[in-house]
Amino acid sequence: MIDQHQRPYLASYCMLRVNDSILLQRRFNTGYLDGLWALPSGHVNTGEDAISAASRELREETGLVVKPDAWRFVCAMHRQTDRTIIDLFFATDVFAGEPKIRERDKSDGLEFFPLDTLPRELAGYVGVAIRCLLGQALPQGSFYMEGWG
Repeated sequence: MIDQHQRPYLASYCMLRVNDSILLQRRFNTGYLDGLWALPSGHVNTGEDAISAASRELREETGLVVKPDAWRFVCAMHRQTDRTIIDLFFATDVFAGEPKIRERDKSDGLEFFPLDTLPRELAGYVGVAIRCLLGQALPQGSFYMEGWG
């Protein structure tokens, strides 16, 4: 019998706000959306919950520390690229440290952008998540799909 159940990748995204700005990083040398600004993020490891993964990925990529209970859920996405992905977006304005690029082989930019002046080279689905963060309704509420048929 062929298993027809999806086995999507689960990814956590970190939306850090300072006043009316959000932290973005420019992808570099990853083979996926290179040159575009996106959010610190990464896949959830086996045995790890999505919120702990957000804190871990943020620390690994930027050196910033966020306690898991400081995150709040923003939205979810079910995307189809070369793989199936479920993206969970979490936001906070409570963190410790100064942002630094810690994975120079994957990122060549890290900075806070005003929410009303985001870079033109922003990954499209990240723009959707930022709209959700700002309370701009999506057709399905806090859920978005991309890349399906």
